[in-house]
Amino acid sequence: MVKGKKFRKLTALAATAAMSVMMMSSFASAATTYTAVEGTSTTFNKYLIMDEGDNVPNVTFNFTVAPGSAISADTSDNSVMQVLPGVGTPTIAAVTFEDGDTTKLAADVTNLEIDVSRDAVERDGTLDATTGVELESGEKYATKTATVSFSGITFDEPGIYRYIITETASATNEAAGIMHDNDVDRVLDVYVTDDGTGTLVVSGYVMHTDVSNVAIGANMGSADVAAAGAALADKTDGFTNEYNSKDLVFKKEVTGNQASRDKYFALTATVTNINDDDIFTVSLADDSNPATTDGNADATSGTNSATIADNQGKTNPTSVTGAELKAGVTFYLQHGQSIAIRGIAPNASYTISENKEDYKSTEAGVTEYEDPVTGTIGTVAGSDKAVMTSFLNTRDGLIPTGVILSVAGLLVVGIIAVIGFVFFGIRSKKRYDED
Repeated sequence: MVKGKKFRKLTALAATAAMSVMMMSSFASAATTYTAVEGTSTTFNKYLIMDEGDNVPNVTFNFTVAPGSAISADTSDNSVMQVLPGVGTPTIAAVTFEDGDTTKLAADVTNLEIDVSRDAVERDGTLDATTGVELESGEKYATKTATVSFSGITFDEPGIYRYIITETASATNEAAGIMHDNDVDRVLDVYVTDDGTGTLVVSGYVMHTDVSNVAIGANMGSADVAAAGAALADKTDGFTNEYNSKDLVFKKEVTGNQASRDKYFALTATVTNINDDDIFTVSLADDSNPATTDGNADATSGTNSATIADNQGKTNPTSVTGAELKAGVTFYLQHGQSIAIRGIAPNASYTISENKEDYKSTEAGVTEYEDPVTGTIGTVAGSDKAVMTSFLNTRDGLIPTGVILSVAGLLVVGIIAVIGFVFFGIRSKKRYDED
């Protein structure tokens, strides 16, 4: 009987122990198992800076996303929080700028002087306090929004998941005058948290410029729980690029004693290696904006006796498309007038030609407008702002001297001769009658 009682007690204890182990396993399992949460989406801004006189170019930017590297927590002084490599591959749709996009001028932003290095050029301009875009005097910018999609990507543990976003290098964009940031990478951290009930949520996205540590606060958590990642000093909201263009300016001068200064000549501008759907502003007159290159031509060519019929009453356009410039656009200028076509990409090739009519034509013959009439915009050694070229038309006539005096002398001689003939004729007649 004793043995039976002892056996039953041991069996009961074993069963109790087994149940305890099972319950502990159950508790442990319940405490460490999450239902994975699917990522959502976030956005960042894409800025394109250009000169005030430029239209927004038609240009597309692409991006790639890759997992970042892990950072281990610093347990020695509890100063660094663990960062996990991103999971899956998020996607970013291409970002396209085009003519007609809204722009913002330097004069419209908060005036805060800065001096930062971008594109290996020291920029001393104004900062838009809202966006962080730096503008120099005479510049403006357009903004687009890029969307990072985490659709189909799931996170199964709380943590900070790091991704690297890279702006794809584009030889086409660079040739067209698009300057990239020195740093084409951005770091995107995804904050996945336990909402306090054992449920995972994506609580925030933070973009910054460098691979930085995330600080741990006094309570062993993010340095700023209310705004995850607020302790990062290099936070940013996107990427910035610059359109590095030039203006094409051509001028007409007329000289010579037989030249007409109110005559209208036809000059044709042809520009290639540009997009057909690009739109370029043509300046015919001063717009009182010192930040832009201006012309001083008439809107419509006049009618006068010196101007041939084909050049009379012609309209000078105030904007042209890339397709039109490729085919050649004709403008009409008098002595001293000029045309400015603004915002042409540095890889574009140009040719200015003219109908010189019965004038001598000298290419690039005007002071300060001495760039060649044919070339590539970005390689001409003119000013940083514009390529400036011209035609000098000359017509001189040889004016003989002493014509009036010579004619008068002949008349006198003739008159004397006639008088002589008459005198001697009368005298001869009298002698004949006397005889």
